[in-house]
Amino acid sequence: MSLFRLHPHLQHGIVNDLGWRELRPVQNLTIDAVLDGDNCVVLAPTAGGKTEAAIFPILSQILTHESPPVAALYVCPIRALLNNQEERLRGYARMVGLDVFKWHGDVSDSKRERFRHAPAHVLMTTPESLEVMLMSARTDARALFQGLRTVVIDEVHSFAGDDRGAHLASVIERLVAMCQRDVQRVGLSATVGNPLVIGQWLQGSSQRRLRLVDPPRPKAERDLRVDFCEDLGEAAAGIANVARGKKSLIFVESRSKAERVAQSLSGSGVEVFIHHSSVSRADRTLAEEQFTRGENTAIVCTSTMELGIDVGDLDHVIQLDAPGSVASFLQRLGRTGRRAGTRANCTFFCLSPESLLQSVALLRLAESGWVEDVRPAAHAMHVLAHQIMALALQEGGISRHRLLPWVHAAYPFRSVRDEHFHDLVDTMVEREILYEADGVLSLGAQGERLYGRKNFFELYAVFTAPPVMRVVHGKDDVGYVQSLFVSMHDANEGPLCFRLAGRAWEVGQVEWGRGVLHVRPASQGRVPTWLGQPGVLSQPLCQSMRGVLAREGDEAKWLTRSAGLKLQSLREGYAGLLEEGTAPLEDTPDGIQWHTFAGGAVNRLLAAGLEKQTGAKWVSGNLSVRCKEIGLAAANDAVQSLGAIDWERTAAEAVHGMARGVISKFQPCLPQAGEERLLAERLVDVGAVVRLCSGDGGAQPVLK
Repeated sequence: MSLFRLHPHLQHGIVNDLGWRELRPVQNLTIDAVLDGDNCVVLAPTAGGKTEAAIFPILSQILTHESPPVAALYVCPIRALLNNQEERLRGYARMVGLDVFKWHGDVSDSKRERFRHAPAHVLMTTPESLEVMLMSARTDARALFQGLRTVVIDEVHSFAGDDRGAHLASVIERLVAMCQRDVQRVGLSATVGNPLVIGQWLQGSSQRRLRLVDPPRPKAERDLRVDFCEDLGEAAAGIANVARGKKSLIFVESRSKAERVAQSLSGSGVEVFIHHSSVSRADRTLAEEQFTRGENTAIVCTSTMELGIDVGDLDHVIQLDAPGSVASFLQRLGRTGRRAGTRANCTFFCLSPESLLQSVALLRLAESGWVEDVRPAAHAMHVLAHQIMALALQEGGISRHRLLPWVHAAYPFRSVRDEHFHDLVDTMVEREILYEADGVLSLGAQGERLYGRKNFFELYAVFTAPPVMRVVHGKDDVGYVQSLFVSMHDANEGPLCFRLAGRAWEVGQVEWGRGVLHVRPASQGRVPTWLGQPGVLSQPLCQSMRGVLAREGDEAKWLTRSAGLKLQSLREGYAGLLEEGTAPLEDTPDGIQWHTFAGGAVNRLLAAGLEKQTGAKWVSGNLSVRCKEIGLAAANDAVQSLGAIDWERTAAEAVHGMARGVISKFQPCLPQAGEERLLAERLVDVGAVVRLCSGDGGAQPVLK
């Protein structure tokens, strides 16, 4: 039994202080993997015991080897998750005479200073805060991390596929270079389609064996329901009926919709809170705390509540419309069914036929056991540009030949060859983002202008966000709205009134220089708009939507009467179109529509190719591409000719026009080929288009 491999003090604490007589399978297997010295990816559902699985053997190692602090890092994707885990991890550590410190942007300078002088054995933090520590003149990072032996990455699946993950992988390699040790890596993950790829992403320079911890689990029992509503008012009434007298999370797909739903639930008899990224941190924390203690409460939230933040015993998850992926649905569903005798559950309220179709398709995929793969970048040149500047600041100047060894083993740079690296550095020097003298690189004049603001704050965070204004009522923060929303208001229409954090506000004073809106309560207001990239559905999900339209399955068990009737109506509308192995071209009153069901990334590139072939404008969606300017015969000729197109070249030519704003704040650093590759990887799927046009990955076009 793995419990007996732990240090005796920890065994005593688990049995006597915690009162545990045995451990879960995932904990036994992880203890063995960590104590054997392996790197590991640990798979288990939310509340499956992953945190204890990781921290117990790490505490045991610290005790056994009498490791100096900082011995272990515990990295989380969001501050709220750190806050949520802090008490539990600190309790386990103090049970055996050790301590835990949490470091992120909300932690006071005085507490950080105390930690610098007397560090804890386990440091909880985010990737951005790690970057701050490495670059800060106030923190002696080499001394602080010289004893580092283990890094735990919680919710590793949420990192591996995006820029923050590429950044984190780089920072881990910089820490390895500092402490000159093969640092053990432990990733904690929900179910994903390709956990071994996440493991490869995690490995980096490590020569340790990689072990996948994926204990068998019984088939999930779920209570699922899908309803169709004609409008938000009807949906709000249905949501209130489900939520009344219970504790519920109500997931929506945008901040604007969260505000509208919270407003619609006013007076429903349910205590409603709101939780999204533009609500002040104080209000989000208050919502979490009051929700935990409540019994007739609901939080209307975006994906901010998707990760494993513990809000106590949850009765119900409610979804308005459909999430964009099976992985998101499973994360949300996993918030329920944690108490003995309860089952995971989710009720969908769909406001459009499209969201109804998407919901049923998601449930079909989830019931079959399918979940999306995570696709880590292997050629993240924009993140490499970020790391070059960060290392130049960290080291007080650095030569080219010393740069790559810091980060070259990180998965995000595995396909970056020497010529790519030198082309990137040459471009940054030419554009004065870097300055090179006597073989040493430092930040150049343009680099200072672009990334040196607020003491290099722009370098600490990888993501770019639209300009925002802070909303303040008296001395209290309310949240944030985008500057564009404020600037577009016509003063002739009277004062700007809007809803934020579930309340209505009227703008009094605007401090453009400081980016602050001073507001007072109002009786009503419109919901702000927040700009973002449009939702892009994957090809497998869109193909599942096609399957739902083409044939009935066992989804009737999920559908209310109104949802069943609406789905039947949808199927009748596609009757005769969806023959097996075909992708119909249809002549409609609104123009030609090619029903590809190929997903947004594929259809974007198909539309670009069709524009090239026809000279006409094509508009892409997730399920089809459309054109109003040509007839059916010309459209068919163009579709039939797509196999002859050079899709790599077409993507390079078209992606700049597809991008809405800047994809990465580090695009100005990239040579032209590097920028085109970044945009193509983010916006289109060249491989899938090639397969579809060759007949190897999609249905063949047919005239209707």
